[in-house]
Amino acid sequence: MYVLLVASLNENMKLARRIEKSLETLGVKSKIINLVDLNITLYDSTKEENDGIPSKITELSSTMKTASGYIVVSPEYNYSIPPTLTNVIAWLSRNGEDFRELFTLKYVQLATHSGVGGNDVCNAMRLQFSKLGAVVAPREIVTTPKKEVEEASLQRILSQFVGISQK
Repeated sequence: MYVLLVASLNENMKLARRIEKSLETLGVKSKIINLVDLNITLYDSTKEENDGIPSKITELSSTMKTASGYIVVSPEYNYSIPPTLTNVIAWLSRNGEDFRELFTLKYVQLATHSGVGGNDVCNAMRLQFSKLGAVVAPREIVTTPKKEVEEASLQRILSQFVGISQK
């Protein structure tokens, strides 16, 4: 199973649903998790010390451990990663004995619906997930208000991603 981590509610959620349908046509199971809906408080070491790790982070971590890979669908905020995604990664990095097991050699496919082209957020996510030890697919899924992804291209990208992540 693949986990689609979505860091937005609107157009990126629509893109995630489209990816989910495309995976389904390939016979691949997936699960969408909208990080905004988790409503995780901003990471703070004092908050962690006083309240512990949020249960939703522990649940997310368990789901991620069993996934074949992740498809991260994120908008571009100020030419980079949105706070929702950064915050969840911060909390995940504090959970468990070795949070790197969530990322080390885990396959990640990047996707975005962006009003400004998406290159900057994809580059920022590629850097972050690579530094966390993940294997990031070479091609991204990028849509804009003026450019939808063609179904044949989406199928090809997802087929390649599934192919490399199941070896």
